[in-house]
Amino acid sequence: IQHDTHLANESKNYQRFPDWMSEHWSGLTFALPIRNLARCGAIVPSWYGYYIPDEGEETAEDGEGGRRKRYLSPIMLMEDCGVPIVPEELTRKDIYACCSLLTRFHYHGWLHNSFASRNILISYGDHTFYPYRREREDNQKRFRLIDFGR
Repeated sequence: IQHDTHLANESKNYQRFPDWMSEHWSGLTFALPIRNLARCGAIVPSWYGYYIPDEGEETAEDGEGGRRKRYLSPIMLMEDCGVPIVPEELTRKDIYACCSLLTRFHYHGWLHNSFASRNILISYGDHTFYPYRREREDNQKRFRLIDFGR
């Protein structure tokens, strides 16, 4: 959407996040007040940059034979972290993992202003595999929080 600042705001937040928030490591943690062990991998996707197209005089053909200035959208390049979760399909362990993301995020001084299931992504398989090699049956689930532009 032209003139929308959501993407730019989200990119600023990704720049402010400490590196460890997107690092791929494994282990378990107590993310209080949750009293069960939860996986403690990355909280947010790896962010590779925010790119704004050059302000050139690019035009596009209009349907009536005229010419109009073409809008080129900025992009935010980041790790592919899967698809939004379906809460009904999560196990108790998965729910603890998702809750620990938000708890850890808040513990370190951050506030997620749009927390909803659509903003928790799930992917399967080892993150070092190419996406086509990641299998849903692999049972290596990874969760990430997204949408920090509000």
